[in-house]
This record gives sequence, structure tokens and C-alpha cells, in this order.
Amino acid sequence: MTQKPEVDLGELRQITSWLAAGEIGFIEISKPGATVRLKVDAGRGSDDDAPLPPPTPRTPGRRPGSAQSAHTAVVNVVAGTVGRFLAAHPAREAPLVEIGAHVARGEVIGLLQIAQLCLPVAASTAGVVRQRLVAHGATVGYGTPLFEIAPAP
Repeated sequence: MTQKPEVDLGELRQITSWLAAGEIGFIEISKPGATVRLKVDAGRGSDDDAPLPPPTPRTPGRRPGSAQSAHTAVVNVVAGTVGRFLAAHPAREAPLVEIGAHVARGEVIGLLQIAQLCLPVAASTAGVVRQRLVAHGATVGYGTPLFEIAPAP
């Protein structure tokens, strides 16, 4: 007797709404005997060539009206979705980027893991990685600052 896998349409709707909210266009979920592929179109074109969002300048400890030098300005790289932050690929021990490393805009500097899916965290500006703000393996929410980058002049 063949067992038919059951699919809960409510669960699929919930997952696709999470994908759309996280700007994830495609996911594949597999288990023995079943594979589900979800693609979110919702008027979206290909995001492969879309520009990265503009960097968010931030000066640590700066209050409006205070005088500090421009060299203390940093850009926070934030989580684009909820997930588990990974400083290194699960199959490797070495981190994707070291503190003090020069990075290019768009370079992968971390990962966000959602179940078995790993999404890249890209540098939003060229510069030097000043610090990692989240521990490897920590669960993060949307918008959580992950790295500080000192922009290249």
C-alpha cells in the first residue's frame, strides 16, 4: 500500500508569506517520499542583479550635535531575515571573514541559516571589518546588526 504524503495548504501559505517577507524567492523542502518546491513571484523580477541596499552609516556613541572625527563612522551590516547566524560555512571551520579584513561591497561575510537553508550575508559597503556583533550560532531577528564595517575612503 502506498502512503500519500499530506500537504497542509495553510502551512504552505504561511511558509510562502515568510518567504515573501524575507525576500526569499525560492525554497525546496524535502523529506523521504516528498519534495516541495515553493517559488514566490508576487510581481518580483530576478533579484540576482538588484543593487544591495544602501549602507546605514552609524557613529558609535555619537549624539546629535556632538563633535567626533569622521574616522569613527561605521556601517552596520544587518540580518535580512530571522535565522541562526553562522560566521563560517557549516562544512568548514574557518570564518568567512576575519576581523580587520578588507571586504568589497557584496562580498559574503556570513550566513543566516533557516533550517537546512543558508542565506548569504553580504557586505553592504567596501571597507574594513571592525567587529562581529553576534556570536556564531546565535539566533537573530530581522534587522539585527551582525557586523560593523569601516567604509573605505
